[in-house]
Amino acid sequence: MDLPEHVLPASTQVAALSRQVQSAGGFATVLHKGNNWGSALLLVHRSGPNLKAYEKVPSFDGQAQWRLAAEGDSAVEKFVAAQQRFDTDLWVLELDIADVARFVPGLSAQA
Repeated sequence: MDLPEHVLPASTQVAALSRQVQSAGGFATVLHKGNNWGSALLLVHRSGPNLKAYEKVPSFDGQAQWRLAAEGDSAVEKFVAAQQRFDTDLWVLELDIADVARFVPGLSAQA
């Protein structure tokens, strides 16, 4: 597999993000473990009663960005299930922290 040197495995990204969020007083838990080099990384962000799912997508400049993929419990549950059927190497991480954009590069401040 030819990946750029600056790309970290999804397992490393998930572990680092979890530690950062927890050290800031937030909550992070892995809902589904994928392959170390999982082809996608899904972030589920819970802010109080509002559940949002974000997926990492490539941009034209080669940098990964996050896009809002689903919002609301039912929509997020359906989105996650569909993505897991499509990609069994998917990592699903749930975060509960006030300012998730502070911890996730490429996620907009209005997340």
